[in-house]
Amino acid sequence: MNKLLINRVPIFLLRRAMCAPASGSNPTSENRSMSRRFRPTEFQKTILVWTKKYKSKNEIPTFVSAEVIDRSRSEARIKIANVLMLLTALASLGAIFAGKSAAKRGESVHQMNLDWHKKYEEEHPRKESNVTSSN
Repeated sequence: MNKLLINRVPIFLLRRAMCAPASGSNPTSENRSMSRRFRPTEFQKTILVWTKKYKSKNEIPTFVSAEVIDRSRSEARIKIANVLMLLTALASLGAIFAGKSAAKRGESVHQMNLDWHKKYEEEHPRKESNVTSSN
């Protein structure tokens, strides 16, 4: 067992040393060149233009990094969520004003229910009499 541990430690240190960036190099430029690049679809191009990563679809390069696509998708999601929240707030305000104006006119759910029951009680005996007279 000790022999296995002794053999593993230098390999681990060797792997660690091989993965370390060279001194004096700029790690951000290396990461940019090593990042995954994808060919964006038309929908992704639309999102990239809408989030103002590029001015037009023609300016988008053939291959775009995954980070740029992910960031633009996140920004688009946030923008859409904000628009939906605003629309929900406006719709709720509209419902409030519509309800208040209906209350001023005397309309209410309770009154509508009473009217429906009154109408049903008037029509039900007529329907029953029609069914018994036809038999």
